[in-house]
Amino acid sequence: MLKALVIVCILLPLAELYLLITLGHHIGLGSTLALLAVSAVLGSLIARRQGEKVFRNWREAMAGGGVPEEGLLNGVLVMVGGALLIAPGFISDLMGLSLMVPPVRRWVTARVRRSLEKTLRSGTVRFTQVGPVPGVDPFEEARRFDEQETPAKVEPSPSEEGPTAFRRPRSEGGEVDAEFTSDEEPRG
Repeated sequence: MLKALVIVCILLPLAELYLLITLGHHIGLGSTLALLAVSAVLGSLIARRQGEKVFRNWREAMAGGGVPEEGLLNGVLVMVGGALLIAPGFISDLMGLSLMVPPVRRWVTARVRRSLEKTLRSGTVRFTQVGPVPGVDPFEEARRFDEQETPAKVEPSPSEEGPTAFRRPRSEGGEVDAEFTSDEEPRG
């Protein structure tokens, strides 16, 4: 997939340049620039409309307590399609316009998802979850520690080096010794 992306990034600008030069020779420089400007304006309008539709569907699904039918990848493809439509060039406009068509977007989403799943199964990419793991109590170790009686002073074992570690003794009943003062003058 990475090789294909590198090839596209190198070959696409060259193909765009060739097509623009060829079209410029046939219809003239002014007409070619006008076509590019019109395609960029129409492309931005189409991209905006499709993007609003995708995000509106997301908001409605989230407000209803559900998961958006169109995943995050679909929204990313709309943004990529919009960028391709705004970028100068007719090949990029054609690619961007194709990403604005929902069935084409679903097909591309399925292909990218399969590629990502294959990559994840191969083990070359790993995800680390930050936060609670479903079905596991994140505070289990802390509760186990609280259930034990903690001494006021913990002596290191002979194999440990460094200063002696101190821990505050656990207070019974969760009491806190505090004093509150006020800077305000008393109201009379």
